[in-house]
Amino acid sequence: MSPRSQEANEGLREDRRKTILDTALQVFVENGFNGTRMQEIAGRCSLSYGLVYHYFPTKEAIFATLVDMALDAAELLVRSLPQGAEPQVFGSLAGFAVSDPSPLYFAIIMEALTKKSVAPGLKARAQGTILALKKALASSGGGEDPKDKGMRAEGILAILLGASIMKICCLSDGTFASRSATMLAASGLE
Repeated sequence: MSPRSQEANEGLREDRRKTILDTALQVFVENGFNGTRMQEIAGRCSLSYGLVYHYFPTKEAIFATLVDMALDAAELLVRSLPQGAEPQVFGSLAGFAVSDPSPLYFAIIMEALTKKSVAPGLKARAQGTILALKKALASSGGGEDPKDKGMRAEGILAILLGASIMKICCLSDGTFASRSATMLAASGLE
């Protein structure tokens, strides 16, 4: 049997890394940062404990990578919001919030924001991203009063986060959240 090519080895490394991250995302959402153990991640991946450490030196490194992935997705969402967007755009955002892997990403961002044991730089980036999302939501909607825009943006953000949690808990498919976000966005257009 001939040895694997460098391309095949790279592919295997990327597949394993993706498997570890996908599994760890689920474990962190289920157990929280403090309740997650590398041993559980390795077991669920069907990989050895040492092999997981080969890819990520610590649990914190896996968590930071996941938070970075979630924040990158949220930042992409922020950049995609057009100025003066129609209310239906906000309904679509709620749809995005409940489509995989978004609910898990929102949960991992909330974990980063709420746990004392999370690195301060990571927590600060999470806070900045959520505030940027709120600002983008406010500047995207209709209405003239900045206070109304800010309150509407907070309401839409709360709907996105709540819809994500309800999706994770299998309590909603997100249809109500999409309608609610659209109606809230339209409320400032009279």
